[in-house]
Amino acid sequence: MKGKRLISLLVLLLLWELGSRLSDMSFFPSPLVVLGQLSRPEILTGLLSHLGYSLLRVFAALIFSFIPALILGIASGTSKTFDRLISPVMYFLFPIPKIALLPLVILFLGLGNGSKIFMVGLIVFFQFYLNITDGVKEIDRHYFDSYRSLGGKFSDSLFHLIIPAVLPRIFSTVRLTLGTGIAVLFLTETYASRTGIGWYIMDAWSRLAYGEMYGGIFVLGAAGFFLMELVNLGQRLLCPWTESKT
Repeated sequence: MKGKRLISLLVLLLLWELGSRLSDMSFFPSPLVVLGQLSRPEILTGLLSHLGYSLLRVFAALIFSFIPALILGIASGTSKTFDRLISPVMYFLFPIPKIALLPLVILFLGLGNGSKIFMVGLIVFFQFYLNITDGVKEIDRHYFDSYRSLGGKFSDSLFHLIIPAVLPRIFSTVRLTLGTGIAVLFLTETYASRTGIGWYIMDAWSRLAYGEMYGGIFVLGAAGFFLMELVNLGQRLLCPWTESKT
């Protein structure tokens, strides 16, 4: 499986090389030119530093949004009363384009890491909440009745029934939110920022340094690839019963 994925990446690089040669445009360099730029220590060091800032912001946003989404999602999935109270609010807020709130968030939290982390976390929170809630609701109610009839407490069903049941959904949501989070963060980092991969790429574009610009895009894609592989590994370790389906 890993060999096939590497072959797919090589095919992508070959198509990139072919497109560069056929177009013969200065703003569309070949992957060899981009890799040559990345081989320069001063460029690679700076690029990885900016990538590190971005990844830390994304990880912080995922953690800060996942914890309340998990608590509220389990509560909505197990309690009809709580679900009637919280779900209408979530359904009302979810369709609103959160990126439209960026100027307001910046006014409240400033131009530092807080506004960027909050913006990403706000968007991915709803994805976590909805998927976790739906996952809990899909659990057969007879399992909960069995736990209660055997004298089991809610904590028993939480750790032995609910969490294992929704864990595959959580990993699937993490895959989606990683892409969404990085995309939103890219936009937020273009606003009065001097750090992050979004700022690095746009700065290279403004200087017409196309090799550095594509280098930033390439490294961002490579980071996304390895993060997805890490999520897949986590699912195989924690949800071995889904391995045949992934």
